[in-house]
Amino acid sequence: MTISYFEMIILYCLKQINGERTLSSLYHLFQGKKSAQTIQDAHLFELSPFFHSFPSIRREDLTETAETLEKMDLVSKQHEPLRYRLTSSGLRLLESQTANPEPRYLQGLRYQHMEGPLWERLTLLIQVCSNLIHHQNSYIPVQRRKETIEWVKSFIIRQSNSRETLAENLYSELADCLESEIRNELRPSFFVMRLTGYNRIGLTSRQAAERAGVELSYFHLQFLNVLHFVIYSITTHKERYPLLASLVTESGFGISITVSAEKTYQLLLKGYTLEQVASIRNLKKSTIEDHIVEIALSVKDFDINPYVTIEKQQRIGQVAAVASYRKLKDIREQAPDANYFEIRLSMARLGDQS
Repeated sequence: MTISYFEMIILYCLKQINGERTLSSLYHLFQGKKSAQTIQDAHLFELSPFFHSFPSIRREDLTETAETLEKMDLVSKQHEPLRYRLTSSGLRLLESQTANPEPRYLQGLRYQHMEGPLWERLTLLIQVCSNLIHHQNSYIPVQRRKETIEWVKSFIIRQSNSRETLAENLYSELADCLESEIRNELRPSFFVMRLTGYNRIGLTSRQAAERAGVELSYFHLQFLNVLHFVIYSITTHKERYPLLASLVTESGFGISITVSAEKTYQLLLKGYTLEQVASIRNLKKSTIEDHIVEIALSVKDFDINPYVTIEKQQRIGQVAAVASYRKLKDIREQAPDANYFEIRLSMARLGDQS
């Protein structure tokens, strides 16, 4: 049986959520909705790489794909609308795949707030450097956002090296970065096909997919896979890629949480209690609890001990591990003295550690 790559992705995601969430949860995951529920689900069901992976997806796309998989007897609809579980045929099909549908370096939840700005700055800088060394001053910028154009102008002005040296260093670092992992599930050509330079116009994703002879969804995720690998490389090895790293370190990119959760986080850092924050911000206690769960998922060194005792964390972890529970109701039945906030917070930390 043959299915498309996108259908394989949906099949994989439906296997992960196992009927415990509706298709709407995948819709919000793919769109990158910055809500506490979506972020927690991304960790809980180990789907964080796919966060913000298809930001333009429509609900109809998911519904139609799920219905197609159902007709092929790969998934079955549950009693509640838009809830699906894999059939034995669907599980066998997934297990028969030699390649993991999840690209190796894809980290949507971690890098989605960085990928857009970095891609804009990098592609415009490459175009500018390419035209500068060919003494070409008349061309249409590949990026049109004023913030990006002004940033690249300022960046070039601050460089002490000649335009030729700048171009050489940029090429050298990017080539070294992309070539370092060519043999390990990376498709650098998908990245390069979209670059614009002197007398060269980069391809759109659709054009590049057609030229490569692959599905658009496959090209898109493999492109993101390369981009996320670049982000990982230049943020992890700044001394090796100083020029590329400056495109990120000077940007002020922060942790990936909602604006409202960020405001709560700043108050917590000042020593205010949960109740005090709720009062100061004139928000419900449950809303601040949502923020704290979101912060715990996004900030690795955030201390959750003031909100749930270590003993409860351990007990909740034991229940979740033994029974493989992902429904909060099931966990609470096994740990009745823990409230839902304490369970969500403990599961958030457990999910982050896994």
